[in-house]
Amino acid sequence: MKTKPDNTIIAFLLAFQDLKTALGEEHKQNLKEVAKQLETQPKAWEVHIKERLLEIIAANSELSQSYEFYQSQLENLEEIPDNLLPTEAEISKLVSRDKAPITRGFKPKDEAIGYESQLNNVVVIVGNSEKPEETVKEATFLGKWKQLLSQSNQSN
Repeated sequence: MKTKPDNTIIAFLLAFQDLKTALGEEHKQNLKEVAKQLETQPKAWEVHIKERLLEIIAANSELSQSYEFYQSQLENLEEIPDNLLPTEAEISKLVSRDKAPITRGFKPKDEAIGYESQLNNVVVIVGNSEKPEETVKEATFLGKWKQLLSQSNQSN
């Protein structure tokens, strides 16, 4: 099955992986907040969480420029193949890199499914890590995205 989802998270992850400078402490803290909200309230994406993530992106000119580049490339894609999503093994590797996050409070009743769930998990892990800039570089599935984008833009 192929899907045409909101590209904000994947564009963010691709741009964040390319980031050459570290995020400031305030931005890291904001990213942790976004990760926490995605983990506990994934259905609040459109209403609240997306806006917070876009604020983090806008506050860093290098990240913002890279995000805009990937967002425009993603807009050109008609469909996104499912094999580009991170596997459980890839997500687990990111978790084991850092200590596993501790879940507190209530488990959310509504889980995001498929595309959103897998990408949300990556943002949660990256956002909760001590060094998110290093953790995102280990997300090997993003290389497949970059390859697809470069191929699709060459054919346009």
